[in-house]
Amino acid sequence: MFTIRDSQCRLVQHLNRLNSRPAWRRVVTRPVACRGFSSAAPPQSTTGGVRVSKLFTALLALGIGATGLGLYEFYTSFTLWPEQVRGDLRAGIKAKNQGDLSLSERYITRAFQTALSLPYQTFAPDPYLKLSGIASLLSEVASDRRSREALQITWDLGAGTPGWSSYTLSNEERLRRVALAYKLGQLASERDLEEEEKWLIWAVEEVLRLSGLGMLNANSDTKTKAQENSGSSALEDLELPSWMSKTDLGAPLEALGALYAKKGRIEYAMPLYLQAISLLLPPKVNNVSIEDRCRAAQLMNNLSELIMRRPPTPEVRGQAEAWARQALGVIERAQAQPRSSQWEICEHALGVVLFNLGSLREMTSDLDGAKKLFEKSAEQCSKVGIREGVVEAQEALRRVEKMKKVG
Repeated sequence: MFTIRDSQCRLVQHLNRLNSRPAWRRVVTRPVACRGFSSAAPPQSTTGGVRVSKLFTALLALGIGATGLGLYEFYTSFTLWPEQVRGDLRAGIKAKNQGDLSLSERYITRAFQTALSLPYQTFAPDPYLKLSGIASLLSEVASDRRSREALQITWDLGAGTPGWSSYTLSNEERLRRVALAYKLGQLASERDLEEEEKWLIWAVEEVLRLSGLGMLNANSDTKTKAQENSGSSALEDLELPSWMSKTDLGAPLEALGALYAKKGRIEYAMPLYLQAISLLLPPKVNNVSIEDRCRAAQLMNNLSELIMRRPPTPEVRGQAEAWARQALGVIERAQAQPRSSQWEICEHALGVVLFNLGSLREMTSDLDGAKKLFEKSAEQCSKVGIREGVVEAQEALRRVEKMKKVG
């Protein structure tokens, strides 16, 4: 059983790597491994402490999920920028587009340093949005250390550090600060899970405040029971402010769920995944995009894998298989829709879901059913280029054939 669950976990992790942090595709940045952290420490919050305890009581009661984070799209009109930085930005973007990242970094670093030396009024309106745009652009081309420092410096400015103490961030700018914390957590993920957790917890708490939900009273049993009885999710019917999307609200929550799954904190990860599904694929809503359907299927598969980390009783296996089959059904219904650029998520999720179902059938000794599913998984993974998936499926097929001979 360990071998089967281990294979499931590896494939789920592979799929998550392929589709992780989708919103940062719209931002000039890249995930990097970090080796140091030179600025102020991230906001303090530790697992098991009061803040985290209240946070997860609220999440369990609210049923809040996650999708992706809509971050800052860099201004394309240079006339919006002060002339003090306009030339360096133009030259830096030109060098980047020509593939000269070293030259681009020099220009954009100079633009960022110049921007920091100017009064924030120079960048009005929306000065924090513009400054964070430069920091995001710099993180696309800069070294690990400089990327980290630029993003942290910009995050710190939003707290009212000298030079910005008299400026009050707009709600949109506070949301941008959430995005920076989310990214800083992502950068920390390769080297320090505790630091990643601190950044993501702050991002979750802040985005809840911004959404108007705030933090529920940890002892508010009445509201918790009412929502449990109705089976509803707070975000299904939540009317967000016009400047915030459910995508903005969801990304740090999904990231935090993935982090706790990685750390084996299933009791924290599962509520996040459960409500992420209802956020992406709300009941009684028909006009859901293919991308959201396929990401919901991916999260259903992740949830199935999480469930199987428990002792594999018949009840646990039944729950895991139910979620995996639900994921397959969502993908199959999405396949009936016209193809689009969003289809790639479904193509990758399909091979992993089929493997997961095959593993679950194998656990119940349905070797013929398992064989068919592993064969379909190998074919699908080969089609979309998931080499690891092909290897795992072929190994599973050999294992099933051996078991059939012995049986």
